[in-house]
Amino acid sequence: MTSTRTDELGELLRSSIEPLRIASAAIFTAAPDSGLELAAAAGISGPPLDALVAAVADPRHPIRRTFAERTSSYNVSPMNPGGPALRSHVLIDAHHGGPSAPIGVLAVAHAEPLGSMAQETLHELADRAAAAIVGQPTRP
Repeated sequence: MTSTRTDELGELLRSSIEPLRIASAAIFTAAPDSGLELAAAAGISGPPLDALVAAVADPRHPIRRTFAERTSSYNVSPMNPGGPALRSHVLIDAHHGGPSAPIGVLAVAHAEPLGSMAQETLHELADRAAAAIVGQPTRP
């Protein structure tokens, strides 16, 4: 992924944290080794981000499971202690005129449960992330 796309994803996350009332967000994208790699993060850095990246290497981690099972999850307890009380994971998929193909996961940490409107906003954010990942222009 180019630094321009990484910057675009980072800005997308930074601009979404406050309106969605989430503490942090990260985007993981499909890696050549069948795993996931960190593409962008906002609201989390340093040792906590390093710990998240290491945790996602475990196939049992909810972010990895979201990608493998192709299903999103909301308002779940974290696998490891620390940070806000809840997590939500949204599958990022690409649509190329045919069936969708998973290309990543949007993961957010939040203190309060996300309602249906916030969940829909996360799906819109995931769609914008997908456009950035595959190199299509995104809308503001």
